Amino acid sequence: MGGAVRDNTIETELIEMLSDKFPGIEVEAIHSERWDRMSVSFRWSGFADLLPEERFQRLVGVIPESFRATRLAGFIWLELCPGESIDDFLKHPRSEDVAEREGEIYRRLDEAGFFAGLKKSLGRSPQKSCTGGFTKVAEALLAAKWTADAVRDAKLVFIRHGAYCDCQVVETVAAALKESYAD
Repeated sequence: MGGAVRDNTIETELIEMLSDKFPGIEVEAIHSERWDRMSVSFRWSGFADLLPEERFQRLVGVIPESFRATRLAGFIWLELCPGESIDDFLKHPRSEDVAEREGEIYRRLDEAGFFAGLKKSLGRSPQKSCTGGFTKVAEALLAAKWTADAVRDAKLVFIRHGAYCDCQVVETVAAALKESYAD
């Protein structure tokens, strides 16, 4: 590693904190020459089907805010899949990338009856039926013959509005999008 500053203590603490929910996760806390600051890389096979913001949100849900504020302040976070390079990770789309097309995406979802169908598939208690991800969102859109890229873009719109799972789409995002874009 040629003199790179590494924080083994933070690595160990994070692995202990995360290993139950993220079995096999690897953590590296090291000074990054690229950003000239400390970075923490989380490498886990379960990130493979998640967008970068979903990956981050899953970690934030487990790492206490006090630890993030005191021990990881100023760190660059990288949530990687095994074999994924930092450059590959940085090329993934983010929610801000769909901002200009959000109204168009909403109208397509609305015309397809997506929101009513999702609500119906989650039943009377959306939180109880929710998997904690976009499982039913993806199933419904793929069944409606949406392309993988179009499904990804819909998820990015939901993330832009603070939703990271099926029940949050039904409970908060559907109404917010309707208010913004319904004719």
